Amino acid sequence: MIHGSSNLVRQTKQAHFDGDEQHDDGLLELPSFFVLTFQRYEGETREGQFHGRGSAKFKGGHTYKGMFSMGVMHGTGVFTWADKVRYEGEFVHNMPVGQGKYTWPDGSSYEGDVCNGVRHGSGTHKSGNVTYKGQWNHSKRHGKGTVYYNQEETSWYKGNWVMNEREGWGIRRYPSGNIYFGEWKHNLRNGEGTMRWLNQGQLYIGNWHDGVQGYRHGPGIFYYAGGAVYEGGWQDNKKHGKGKVTLKDGYVFQGQFLNDKMVTPNMTANQAPVLHGMAESSLGPDMTVSIDCALEKIPGRKHEIEHKQVRFVLLRHKTELRSIYRFYSRLGQPQIPGGAFLLSRMQLWRLLKDCYVHHRGVTLAELDLYIRDNPEPAEVHSPFTPIMLCRFLSCLVIIAFHIYHEDMESSNHLLAACFSKLLIEDIFPHAKNVKGFLFKPPERTIVAVDFLGKCWKVYQAYCRVNKAPRDDSTMTNRHILWMYKDLNLYDSDLTIVRVMEIISAETLDPSNLSACMENEITFLEFFEALLGCGEVKCQQMTGPYPKIGPSRSSSALARQWQQTLAQDRELDAWSHKIHHFFKHMFFPAVALLHIM
Repeated sequence: MIHGSSNLVRQTKQAHFDGDEQHDDGLLELPSFFVLTFQRYEGETREGQFHGRGSAKFKGGHTYKGMFSMGVMHGTGVFTWADKVRYEGEFVHNMPVGQGKYTWPDGSSYEGDVCNGVRHGSGTHKSGNVTYKGQWNHSKRHGKGTVYYNQEETSWYKGNWVMNEREGWGIRRYPSGNIYFGEWKHNLRNGEGTMRWLNQGQLYIGNWHDGVQGYRHGPGIFYYAGGAVYEGGWQDNKKHGKGKVTLKDGYVFQGQFLNDKMVTPNMTANQAPVLHGMAESSLGPDMTVSIDCALEKIPGRKHEIEHKQVRFVLLRHKTELRSIYRFYSRLGQPQIPGGAFLLSRMQLWRLLKDCYVHHRGVTLAELDLYIRDNPEPAEVHSPFTPIMLCRFLSCLVIIAFHIYHEDMESSNHLLAACFSKLLIEDIFPHAKNVKGFLFKPPERTIVAVDFLGKCWKVYQAYCRVNKAPRDDSTMTNRHILWMYKDLNLYDSDLTIVRVMEIISAETLDPSNLSACMENEITFLEFFEALLGCGEVKCQQMTGPYPKIGPSRSSSALARQWQQTLAQDRELDAWSHKIHHFFKHMFFPAVALLHIM
């Protein structure tokens, strides 16, 4: 008939070593299924069959008390196996289906959605000190979920799961207080991610490769407690390949690294110049700008004074500039108190659009070319490129020169005048008023980030290499229109005109839909257009939508992160629409074209 004996055998024990701890995930197997034989029944009947409320005892010592319907367990009831494992909840034709709770003799429990006798949907599993809350697929953690590894809830993971393994994007807090947020694969740190060592005061932002602990592997930036910064390649947790070390006092050393040591140092390290009457420390090495590409347009005899005047502008506005950098570098990031992040090119684009810099007769894609500092064509428009504070400030100076050098050509100090004009007229009045579909409200970013990587590949597939002397690849707004036609995504809701309206929403003249169709676009503009179109395409979808319950954690960090997980109905609805658009419409259509 239905269930049988349950052994308190843990699923293959999943012990993971994560840098500063080892833990057991504590999942218990649900009871197996077999035919049961009635020994005794007491209760209501109809037409000679068990019907209504009753209790039954089965051969082998199993019992059931609850509702019957025409001879089968149907409705709410309690089934207890001979070994004291207990299920209390809904039954459909002898099967646990719907909402229910399993309890084991050792105090372990599962409460939530059940389908055909297994955990499936959303639910909470508790075993010893380990608690998992989230989504399930055929009794395996799959989707979004949170696991607490101790009773105090100071050690936890929140993010994506694939068949019981941490995979995708997630945040991990270790018992020591160290925090990692980024990509995972097979329970290990793998891909792009950030690790902060609390006690050591150190931070790493970059690539990881799976290993015993998830090694730093690939390009990355490491911030040492003493103030030094290493930026370059890594291999198996050691500095490897081309790299640069910037000391706290501003000295910079570049060269090749092997086995964590520099083997071909460039000893021509330079220290930033000192402003007359002001200490070097008044700005700090992290605000030392590199603006040679702009100085090339100015007579050589003026280079020193131009550079000095730019530093005066930085000195006057350093507090505001640091605040803006800190604000935009945190967009889409978990709100960790005191958390430090590097600005990405994607976030820089958002700042420039928020400040209407693209209304000054230049596109974001063109600005990428002006501030280019990497000879690799693939890196020119990469949204994931990290940008340190000093590089961010350098970019603003260079952008200001290209936009305003004609307006300010009569100024004594051209670079400083252009930079001041950009800050006073564009940046300061508009910064921090975030627009667009990706970062506003910030909770949406948690949903959208799941699709960033794959959409970046689609964007690259539609880009075309530009004619010489350019070597970069870009696409235009018109390509988006063609792409939707290729993918057969137009319908009565998502029309060509509606897509053009979404694309033109942040242009200088949104009513002139055709004016920007030939403009080159960055990945931010491409991705935000996808999000806007996805919302329109799925606007007919209705709820109800599952809720994510409030956090029980006493940790401020855990509570804060929980708040970003789509608790209000409007965000839940948007999340489901976007998931449906990408997973059931956009990506399947892309796959049919074999463009990636």
